[in-house]
Amino acid sequence: MNKVSLGIAGAAAAIITLTAPAVASAAEINCPASQVRREITTPLPGGWWNTPIVNSLTNTAVVNIGGSPALQCLYGPAGSIQRNAPAGMACTARPGGFSCHPLAPPPPPTPPTFSTGGVELPQTYLVNFDNGAVGGGPGSDLWFQAATPAMMFLTPRNGAKMAVGDRSNRGFAGCSVASFSTARVPILAVPVGSYVCMKTNTGRISQFRVNGINPGYPKVLQLGYTTWGF
Repeated sequence: MNKVSLGIAGAAAAIITLTAPAVASAAEINCPASQVRREITTPLPGGWWNTPIVNSLTNTAVVNIGGSPALQCLYGPAGSIQRNAPAGMACTARPGGFSCHPLAPPPPPTPPTFSTGGVELPQTYLVNFDNGAVGGGPGSDLWFQAATPAMMFLTPRNGAKMAVGDRSNRGFAGCSVASFSTARVPILAVPVGSYVCMKTNTGRISQFRVNGINPGYPKVLQLGYTTWGF
């Protein structure tokens, strides 16, 4: 039978390291001993002896043991010692130990599509992103406001909110954490190809894309939208 011995100081360090609770912040975990000793502990008949093997730490690795990640400290011919990786953390090996960081939280589950389609929105008209209806009324979410022929805006209405952000396609996950505002946005700030997040006046997350705008006057916006929810 073989035994890996850490010595008194090494054993104390091992106990502290191996029983420490998982933490939510980043953590540096060091191997508990710089050197280990391996020897046979099986009783031997008279005249026989064992020469212990003593090796220094040679490497570290993150390995899969029983389907779970484990932190392994390798000591060459003297063997290895290991511990489970902290729950909820991703670890990478480094000389002498491991660097562990919290796993990113999973994105919120995407609810089913509530409404989707394309709409043509003439200037001065409003659109309801809960059903795609163009016109007006208390259910409308966005107004294509024409203050003057040269000054046009997209203006949230009836408690709806808008988040232009970087105009990329963020989908439900990105739009659900966007910074929404009731402020109007100049039409020049959302050129063709822009994606804009909305929170409808019923509280649903929505996103529309500016697919086109006619060159003449009066203006008509071509939008494609998707609204999620129940």
